[in-house]
Amino acid sequence: MTGMRQIESDEARRIVESGTVRPLGELLRIAEARHEGGRGGLGLEYGRAEDAPDRYLFATEVEDADGMVWSMLLDAHTGEIIEDRPPQTQENDDDAPPAEPEASEH
Repeated sequence: MTGMRQIESDEARRIVESGTVRPLGELLRIAEARHEGGRGGLGLEYGRAEDAPDRYLFATEVEDADGMVWSMLLDAHTGEIIEDRPPQTQENDDDAPPAEPEASEH
């Protein structure tokens, strides 16, 4: 996922009140609409992009109608979905240990 540095709640409140970013509820609705039956609120945070500190981001997790949880990252100003990662499985989990090599018969 794109690097994000979480910001303090006072800064988050200030950037929402100033109109620099969209309100949490609006961003959450955008994220929820991405997945059929989406329900969000499983983790909500504003932050700054690590590679562009003047860009604010919004991270959340959305549960779809099948109960799968999606990790999402949005541009907090535009509402554009930057990343939308599916649930981790053994097949695509980057943290999974490498498969053991098969023994060769020589």
